Amino acid sequence: MKSNIFDPHKSFLSLKILWIVVIIHFAVAAILSILIIYNSNLTPSYDYHGLNNALNIFKIPLGILALTIPIVALLAANHRSEQTKEQMRLASENNNFSNFYKHTEEFESYLSEHEESNIKITLPRKFHRLAFPNSKNGDFKVGELIDRQINWFLEHIIHASSGLNNPQKWTEALDKLDMLITDFAESFYIKNYYTSTSGNSLPVFERTVFVPDGDVKNIIISVKNISEKIRDALLFDERYEPSELLIKVIEFDYRRIPSSKTNNISNYAPFDFKALLFEEKS
Repeated sequence: MKSNIFDPHKSFLSLKILWIVVIIHFAVAAILSILIIYNSNLTPSYDYHGLNNALNIFKIPLGILALTIPIVALLAANHRSEQTKEQMRLASENNNFSNFYKHTEEFESYLSEHEESNIKITLPRKFHRLAFPNSKNGDFKVGELIDRQINWFLEHIIHASSGLNNPQKWTEALDKLDMLITDFAESFYIKNYYTSTSGNSLPVFERTVFVPDGDVKNIIISVKNISEKIRDALLFDERYEPSELLIKVIEFDYRRIPSSKTNNISNYAPFDFKALLFEEKS
């Protein structure tokens, strides 16, 4: 809990601690002075001897009052220190704020300059916030969370793709795979990741799955397209190192996957993308 005893936003004379210290010292000095006067047979004398005696008689109350000066000086020094720290904090915040917006603008420019296909990050600022979660604090390194998210999606997509090797249940696997790929793309604000806008809509349960150019192979290729777009965006941070799984998915030779046309389901050619991916030579 932050203490407001030396609130840097207040003037020194507005601090409660100052007046508490002053009042306590004056009150103690006043009480002692009253006790001295009440219990002593004093005769007023305003000459040299009288004033000198007064200083001697009231030296304890006066000493207590004198203590107020160094204590107030210490309070003032501490208050100035708090104000200096607050000024430094505000300056750091303003600097981080400026750097954050500059970094965001440069990131958007970077994405625009590297748009070599129709695949787009539709909400670059949200992607920036996801990729650089500590950027408002001046840390412009790619966060660890986004790497874990990428790997999570890729692992589940690769696992689900194994079902495409089952001639009886491949449509169910395709449905699950399509939902995972859609979630993968939407989580990173990516659109237009299919190789083609033409294709077949395959009814599966209560859904329809769009198959680019009617070839299931292109569903798998869309995973590469999404992964590549994410990787390229994150390379804005020159320190970024893609995970081994992300590199493997991007660099895999997708020509090794056989074409599996859906225009005639009975002629579907099963394939095991997972097996092909992990037997690929690095």
